[in-house]
Amino acid sequence: MKLIGVCIYTENIERLAKFYEMVLKEEPFVEGKHHSFREAQLAIDDSGGEKVDNGKKIALMYIVDNLTNEYERILKELPDVVVTSPPTKRPWGAYSFWFLDPDGNTVSFVEKRID
Repeated sequence: MKLIGVCIYTENIERLAKFYEMVLKEEPFVEGKHHSFREAQLAIDDSGGEKVDNGKKIALMYIVDNLTNEYERILKELPDVVVTSPPTKRPWGAYSFWFLDPDGNTVSFVEKRID
C-alpha cells in the first residue's frame, strides 16, 4: 500500500479551503464540496452526510489494487472494526470504503482516484 494523501473533514469548507489555499500557495481543484490541493496531496471535504466523529477530522487514504478484496480482508482480520462507509463510488470518482482506527481516525482505502 501507498499513502496517497490526507483529507480534513470540516463543517466550514470554504473557510478552511481559503486558509489552505493561502498556506499552500495552491488553488484547489473544486468539485462540489470537495476541494483538493493536488501538489500538497491534501483534500478538504464536507463529509457528505457520512458519519464523522467531531473529535477526529483527519482521514488517511491508501490506494489499493482491489477494493473488494481489501474490504473482505479487513472485515476478516479485524472483526471488531467500525466501518463508517462500505464500498461506495464517490461523486468525485473514487471507489472507496472508510473505517476507524483504534483512536477513532478515519482510514480510507481507494481503488480509483482522479489525477
